[in-house]
Amino acid sequence: MSATSIGPRRGLAVPGPGVAVAVDAAVGAVVTVLLLAGLARPGFPLLRDWVATPTPPLSDAALGLGESAARAVPQDVAVVWATRALDAVGVPVWPLTGLLTAVFCVWLAVAAGALVRQVVRGVTGPGADTPGWSGHLLRLPAVVVAVWNPLVVERLLQGHWSLLAGVAAVMTMPVLLARPGPRVAAACAALVAAGLTPTGWVLAVVAAAVSLGCAGPGSGAGRRLRAAAALAVVAVVTALPWLVATLLASGSVGGAAAGGDTGVAAFAARAETGIGTLGSVVALGGIWNSAAVPPSRTSWWAAAALALLLAVWVVAARGLWRARRDPAVRATVPLAVVTWLLVALAATGPGVAALDALVGAVPAAGLLRDTQKLVALALPATVLAWGFASRALASRLRPAGAALVLTAVAVSAVPDAPRVLWDSLRPVTYGDGWATVAGIVDGRPGDLLVLPAGSFRSTPLWAGGSAVLDPAPRMLDTRVLVPGDLVVGSAGTVAGEGDRAREATEALLRGEDPRELTDLGVRWVLDERTSAGPRGASDRTLATTTTRFADAELVLYELGGPDGRELAAGPVSPPPAPAESRAAVLAAHAAWLLTGVVATALAWVGRRSRR
Repeated sequence: MSATSIGPRRGLAVPGPGVAVAVDAAVGAVVTVLLLAGLARPGFPLLRDWVATPTPPLSDAALGLGESAARAVPQDVAVVWATRALDAVGVPVWPLTGLLTAVFCVWLAVAAGALVRQVVRGVTGPGADTPGWSGHLLRLPAVVVAVWNPLVVERLLQGHWSLLAGVAAVMTMPVLLARPGPRVAAACAALVAAGLTPTGWVLAVVAAAVSLGCAGPGSGAGRRLRAAAALAVVAVVTALPWLVATLLASGSVGGAAAGGDTGVAAFAARAETGIGTLGSVVALGGIWNSAAVPPSRTSWWAAAALALLLAVWVVAARGLWRARRDPAVRATVPLAVVTWLLVALAATGPGVAALDALVGAVPAAGLLRDTQKLVALALPATVLAWGFASRALASRLRPAGAALVLTAVAVSAVPDAPRVLWDSLRPVTYGDGWATVAGIVDGRPGDLLVLPAGSFRSTPLWAGGSAVLDPAPRMLDTRVLVPGDLVVGSAGTVAGEGDRAREATEALLRGEDPRELTDLGVRWVLDERTSAGPRGASDRTLATTTTRFADAELVLYELGGPDGRELAAGPVSPPPAPAESRAAVLAAHAAWLLTGVVATALAWVGRRSRR
């Protein structure tokens, strides 16, 4: 991040930005290894929403053209392309998503270090930053807290690995844009990477807009307008994969099922023990799923950690006040305060009602229902607080003492993170039966229904019995009917968008005649027999079908004739997505990828030209 090397190098000798970046990257790598060590074990990550498979298909669902909303677009297509590329050159596929997650974590650490250097140098003047290793030590707590915090840990436990690209982009935008001479190409590249998921895109766009708006008059109005125009174009191109898919398919991005509950109340930020909702989000926690929360955040320790965090803010207050006119401070601290208040308000009765009406009325507003994700917008300000607090304590404790104390405080927010992630991130090896089933159903007419009913699986074979998304849709190249319903603890069930899947599943659980299922377009039923869950009276339906494959883990039943003629007469089964729709969505993905490549190349050329 050469953005911090501005101004002449006079006065105290300071290490070049390359050394600082290397040190921050090394710290980030160490923290990443501590948190993600479990992924070094051979196998595919499988935990809640994190589903990696050896041969993900380029299906309609992956393109966002299925019944469910395009929530994982363009992530799924990017993983398919990367998997095929690795297969083509004989490189193992299983480390793919784990390595990408590690890259995002190191990126987050490097961006945090760059942000602290930029703001401190802006306050003290060019060349007046703390020299040598003392400067690296004083940045250490800020770099550590950027990665080791409740937000990152809880999102990893929820399986939202690709969201970390959006979090890293949020940290990067003030460095690149809240400064004289914004680095537009690099910001565009960060925006493209954040666009792996629609929510990451939202986070990056908000951070970019606020950062550019706070750049100040020194950057020139004309230059800022040109930068805004370039970022707007890239933002549109980056959103095309899920926008085009949503326009061409029946789903909506993050919306509710037709006529169903929007899920806003279920996905609202959750109050942690003893600190309430506002305290939880200030501490960067409060994820809606209590099962994705480390034990340390469910005890009295959450209140103690919040008290330590507030103490850091108090120590940093004087430095932040002195730096209040710095563009990066103006782009981060007010945004953090607004984010905390809005996320906490969205968890109240009136807030839930307002957001529920918004999600029900505005297409794609469902991106906002998981409001706790927006806490990522407060992470840069938190990093700056740690950076200024370390400098404030250095006069009393020396740089090494300040770094040690504040790093310990940062880690204490989630002290059990390495152990919990090690236990939870258990890569799996899929049984040979999956390949056999794929050989039978892939490319054949008729849809596949899964048992037990529901979108999630709980089996001793995977993740120690924790809930995981059913890997079947990312394993089999056929249309897998999944209602997408989500059970959220005491909040009840949030209905998904798969109405036909729900109707077929209910008929199967009632034990109806197989022809009722074939009339809905179902040809196959796959029973994942080691998974716990409702099966109802399905044995009555399946008693008159043909068992095409069975082993200790899977049983595949066929309902229709081997040639699929019975299914062809079914009036309810919709055809696959038209070739024109698939081509349009793939073109949007290609535009997204090409934009990222071009922006990265331009950023690299610009960086070399400034040396």
